[in-house]
Amino acid sequence: MPAARNLLKMEVANEWLRKHKPMEYSIEKHADVQLITLSGRLIEKSQADDLIRNFEKLIEGDTNRYLMSLEGLEYVNSTGLNLLIGMFTSARNAGGELVIGGISPKVKKLMIMTKLDSIFKIYDSVAEATENF
Repeated sequence: MPAARNLLKMEVANEWLRKHKPMEYSIEKHADVQLITLSGRLIEKSQADDLIRNFEKLIEGDTNRYLMSLEGLEYVNSTGLNLLIGMFTSARNAGGELVIGGISPKVKKLMIMTKLDSIFKIYDSVAEATENF
């Protein structure tokens, strides 16, 4: 019985982790822009401290075009939206531009409800954003 309980606990823990996947990101050169890809759930500023540091380094460098892919972002709350707005503002203040290329349906709905779609340029895919950036 203890082995069955442990197995059940592991299954519950794995299911919780699957549903509450923390935010992950990558930054890579894509054509002539920096592609920032977010995935998982963005709900706490502390999840993005490393992302913010790396983004600030990009801004301090000679990069001024940023393409953010949110296709893998499953959930974002007001803290996460604030982070995205902060990154957009930082890029603009440095003479750059940040656009979104690819966005998950849930996050797109939230962007529309909060009217952030009128601030961010949002394209259906990374390819479309790259073509029109």
